[in-house]
Amino acid sequence: MVRTRLDSVVAVREREEERAKQAVAKAEAAVLAAKDRAALAKAKAMNDQRTRADATDWEMTELAHHRALADARRAQKEAEAAQQQAVAVRVKFTSAYQRAEVVRRVADTRRSETIRELDKAETKELDDIASMLFFRKVS
Repeated sequence: MVRTRLDSVVAVREREEERAKQAVAKAEAAVLAAKDRAALAKAKAMNDQRTRADATDWEMTELAHHRALADARRAQKEAEAAQQQAVAVRVKFTSAYQRAEVVRRVADTRRSETIRELDKAETKELDDIASMLFFRKVS
């Protein structure tokens, strides 16, 4: 394999791409966890705990219900924030992927040009050797 000066740049870009890919995975996991928490909080808020009791028990139950509703709203907002964060991380990954891909393509182009030049030089050298052998036989 022919090495180019761009190989080190390709390695750096690929590491950036890998870090961005890991960040996307973490962000997606955070989104799933936030959505699960929101679903649990919503289910808890939808559950009616009122039973036959006196006014103080009803007041405590009502306060708990309001707290559950607030928790559900907060969990939903956290899920939306995690989703927005995941979108931002995906954009960064796309950018890192594109930068790495550009450098990979340039490196591949340079590598193929170098190989073509080496093949051309080898062909020329072999042609020169063949010409010398031909002229030796003729002489």
